[in-house]
Amino acid sequence: MALLIHSEQLRGLISLDEAIAAVRDGFRDQGEKPAYSAPRMRIQHEDRRVSVHPGGCYRLGVAGTFVHVERFTFHGGAQQYERAGKRVYVAYDSETAELRTIILGSLPLFAFDSDAELFGTETAITSAVGTDILARRDCRVLGLYGTGRQARRHLAAICTIRPSIEIVHVYSRSSENRREFVRLMQPHAGARLVAVETPEEAARGADLICCATGSNVPVLFGKWLEPGQHVVSIVASNKGVLMQGSVSRPRREFDDEVISRADRVIATLKEQAVVDEQADLFEPVAKGIVAWNDIGELGELAAGRIHGRRHASEITVFKQNSDQGVGFMALAKLAHEKAKAARIGIEI
Repeated sequence: MALLIHSEQLRGLISLDEAIAAVRDGFRDQGEKPAYSAPRMRIQHEDRRVSVHPGGCYRLGVAGTFVHVERFTFHGGAQQYERAGKRVYVAYDSETAELRTIILGSLPLFAFDSDAELFGTETAITSAVGTDILARRDCRVLGLYGTGRQARRHLAAICTIRPSIEIVHVYSRSSENRREFVRLMQPHAGARLVAVETPEEAARGADLICCATGSNVPVLFGKWLEPGQHVVSIVASNKGVLMQGSVSRPRREFDDEVISRADRVIATLKEQAVVDEQADLFEPVAKGIVAWNDIGELGELAAGRIHGRRHASEITVFKQNSDQGVGFMALAKLAHEKAKAARIGIEI
C-alpha cells in the first residue's frame, strides 16, 4: 500500500544534513544513469504555469514525478509568486513498480518557515549540494544577495555545509528589507549577519557568494570577483513570459563577465538551460564566451565523472538552473522512511 503524507506532518523529522545527503545521492544516480531522468517540463498561459519534474534514481530504487502550479507577477524588475498551489510528490518503488508515497506540499526543512510558506523548500538543498562540492572548505565570509524566502533558506543551507562561515554580508535593493532580514534571521544563524549598502560590498572579500533573488536583471558583476571565490545563483528562465511579451528580455542574475572569469562552471542540468534558453548560461554561450562542452553538470560532479575545484585560487560557479526530478525523488524516499518510522501518514 502507498502512504499519503501531508508535508506538515514531517516537521522536525528531516535535518538539513539528511536532505542534502539524499539529494546528492539522487544526482549521483543521474550522473551514472542520465537516461533515467528528464529535464523539468513547463506549460504556461500568461501568468499561469504548470511545472513537472520527472526522475528516477536507480541505486535508490525510486522514480516518479513532482508537480506544481503557480501564478506570478512582475514588479520593479523582479518576479514574485502571486499564488502557489500545494506541490505534490508522486514516488514509486522502481524495482516493484508499486506506488510508494504521495506527499502533499514541499518538505518542511527550515524551522523558520511557516506551514503557509511550504513551497520551493528544495531549491536551497540542490544549491547546497553543488556548493558543497565546489566551494573551498575554509570559507569564512558569505556574500548574500536577496532577502526573501529563498535567501533565508540558502543562508541556512550554506551555513550547514560550511559551518566555518563567520560573517554574512546581506544585500538587497531595499534597506528596510536588509535590516528586517538581519533581525529575523540572526537568531537562526551561527554567523554574524551584516546588512551592506551596495551590491559590490556583498561580493568584496567574500569566500562564497550566493545570489538568491527574484531579479530579472544582473545583481552580481564579474568585475567584482576575486580569486578563490565560489558563486551559486538560482535565477532560471522567463522564456514563457518573454515569448508572450510580458517582459522585454531574458532573466539574468549575473553578467557575462562572471562566466568569462570563472575557471569552472557547473549547471544543475545543461539540457534545461538549452531548452529554457536560460540567459545566465545561454547568452554567454551564444556570444562565444564559453562553450556548452566547457560547462559541467551536477550529476556528473556528484558521480565523480568530472572534476570540480582544482586549486584554492580558482573561481567556481554553480548555476543552480532548476531543481530536478532525481532530487525530488531522493527526498521523497527519505520522507517516506521518516514517516514510516514515526508512524505518520495514511495508507491508501
